[in-house]
Amino acid sequence: ASALRYTTESTPYRDNAVGQTRRYLETADESVFTGDPAKLAAAIYDTTRHPNPPLRLALGSDTYNAIHTALTERLTALETQKELAASVALTH
Repeated sequence: ASALRYTTESTPYRDNAVGQTRRYLETADESVFTGDPAKLAAAIYDTTRHPNPPLRLALGSDTYNAIHTALTERLTALETQKELAASVALTH
């Protein structure tokens, strides 16, 4: 993506998820970048100024929807274990 600027790649991050994400962004078609860079930067900055910032920041409706779907699926899977989880409790 021609609009992105990168720092020098750090060796410890080259062969993990960070490096994979960097390579994806470096080769991605411009059409995947749908967010407004100024709004993204402002949102990130504003979040850092918040007294209680979120641990993870979902920026963009596509990101929100992907996270929501993943968490909903995880909660659904967890619910199937509720009875089993309770069954191993110590009884006094």
